[in-house]
Amino acid sequence: MTSEQESEAARRYIEAGKVAAAEARKSGTPEYDPRAHERAVEHERKMADELAKEQAKK
Repeated sequence: MTSEQESEAARRYIEAGKVAAAEARKSGTPEYDPRAHERAVEHERKMADELAKEQAKK
């Protein structure tokens, strides 16, 4: 496992968190879409799992 691969997994997790947070901030506004928020949260969870797997391989 190279640090480049680990940093890629970390980057994807961070980006997914940003998207989920942006969707959460729309709550209570006309732009809020609960399905989009749920997809973003699920994607963030998957990226967290992937990052954990990558770190466990070390």
